[in-house]
Amino acid sequence: MSLLRAGAIYGVANALSAAVPFLLLPVLTRALGPAEYGLVVGFFLLVNYASALAGLSVHSAISVGWFRRGPGDEFPALVGSALLVALVTTLACAALMTIVGAIWHETVGLPTWLWPAAALLAGTTAIAAIRPTLWQSQVKPMRSATFQVAMAAGNLGLSLVAVLALAAGAAGRIGGALVATVVAALASVALLHAAGDARWQASPSAVRSLLRFGLPLAPHVLAGSLLATADRFTVSARLGADALGIYGAAAQLGMVMNMLGDTLVKVLSPWMYAQMAARFGRARLRIVGATYVLIPVWIAIALLLWAAMLVVGPALLGPRFQAAVGLSIFFLLGGAMSSIYLNIAGLFFFTSKNEWLSIATICSATIAVVLAIVLTKRFGAAGAAAAYLGAQTAQLALSWLLSTRVQPMPWHRPWLAVRALARTRTASP
Repeated sequence: MSLLRAGAIYGVANALSAAVPFLLLPVLTRALGPAEYGLVVGFFLLVNYASALAGLSVHSAISVGWFRRGPGDEFPALVGSALLVALVTTLACAALMTIVGAIWHETVGLPTWLWPAAALLAGTTAIAAIRPTLWQSQVKPMRSATFQVAMAAGNLGLSLVAVLALAAGAAGRIGGALVATVVAALASVALLHAAGDARWQASPSAVRSLLRFGLPLAPHVLAGSLLATADRFTVSARLGADALGIYGAAAQLGMVMNMLGDTLVKVLSPWMYAQMAARFGRARLRIVGATYVLIPVWIAIALLLWAAMLVVGPALLGPRFQAAVGLSIFFLLGGAMSSIYLNIAGLFFFTSKNEWLSIATICSATIAVVLAIVLTKRFGAAGAAAAYLGAQTAQLALSWLLSTRVQPMPWHRPWLAVRALARTRTASP
């Protein structure tokens, strides 16, 4: 299947999936006040942190494992081991979050039951992602996209029922997402076994491989959560729950860039891993060329989207959330930096040297915390949003610098790389 066709399929699926928060945004900003919407934002911040341990990024390991599989029947054991690792780490994370929540729930302002619920949502998300991610690696975009859209539709439907029909407020939005993801995780497991892609077998070598991939990545995921949320926690602490609700709405508007970046990763990851596995100089030039070409493209898209937000934003949001439209430019540009960064991150994933990626993310998270505190104090919500953009840019720069050590690439030959990309032929090495 051509990259263009696969890109169209993933693009439609990601657009439909991304429509869930956008369809819910005008509902939630009218059904909930800024403070209650801030509670929803705070819960999903907890989910970001829980994802560092719950699931241990097994879906990413399976994607790489598919391209490294050898002869024999070892791959189903790897997938089965991944399911067991995801289950155990989710339970461990839920226990840890329960303890932390009992201590910090008053400080953070989130009820204690939400803390283990965040771990459950993070873990089941990782399990649910295994089936569509493997289909993506197997170049079956239609199946992967269908699963993704079905999961998003369940999330949307259950959330709307809980918020509107049951008048459950913030708890309804949280519960709808949780139930939909648990059902998707169960479906993922069933489909994997039905296709023969998984069997319940805890292979010691497979578990070691998964831990070798996931444990060094855990600090990266945790630091990445801090990188992505330091501004929001600072807004909550300094400006209050109402400000967090408006700020969270602005961040949600900016998520369209993250959706586009995720689409491109799904399209290009199989191509990129195949180029890396080929070990030809021309193949590496193509990867570099693609990265350079996409930099101005992402920035231009972010600016065009902001122009569109200025037109449709006031109608999309309720009257209490109008300030979010102006802040969205920082999140759109930050999403552009994040989309460029995802191309670089693939180099670390392929080599499984994820500890180097963790170093870049930890340093960037430190920068994010410092910027958020300083700029929020001086400029309020706009300063926090600027801190988010600065932190995303720092992550891109640091990851690129470290990638030159982990996986040397011809970055110093941009024009040759772009020409090699332009001359790409399907049959060429």
